[in-house]
Amino acid sequence: MTHAMQDGVGTTEATMHLEYLYGPQWRDVLAIIERSGQLRPGEREKLNAEASKFLQQRYSGLQGGAEGGLAGLLAGLQGGAQQTEPLNIATATAKSFGRSRNVQVAGMIAGQAVSPGASGLSNGDLSGLFESLGSLGAVTVVGQAVTAAVLGDLVGRGDFTKAVYDELMRPWLNSIEA
Repeated sequence: MTHAMQDGVGTTEATMHLEYLYGPQWRDVLAIIERSGQLRPGEREKLNAEASKFLQQRYSGLQGGAEGGLAGLLAGLQGGAQQTEPLNIATATAKSFGRSRNVQVAGMIAGQAVSPGASGLSNGDLSGLFESLGSLGAVTVVGQAVTAAVLGDLVGRGDFTKAVYDELMRPWLNSIEA
């Protein structure tokens, strides 16, 4: 925090900047981003495990479509159930309410907070790439959480229900120690 912000001078400008970046729920988004930059190894493992569970559920859903042959698999890939997935609902809600940019910026900043070594790629440092790959699950879960946070004030509007919000936040909340 800058000296001017501590004295109360510049807080309006800083608040406006944060709201421009993250939307009206910027405080919630910022709390997740700050906390994601301070992950303990155990929390990182839990986040990766949560992401793995999500991928397994999604993969098993696609396998279920294979039982009905190619037509069943294609039907599963093209619509129906996927439209009701929480992340798809959140994406549509963000687009409908002009929050797509806020979701993208928050996700990008949160990803950088989780895996700051990824920036080493520009210097040709492969260690940053390996660190980034090891954090992929954590980045995914944190991305879901900041998406929910950006849209938190839109709960109850359209298909973005409290259940959708909770489903997006659940992996984050289950992984982070108080």
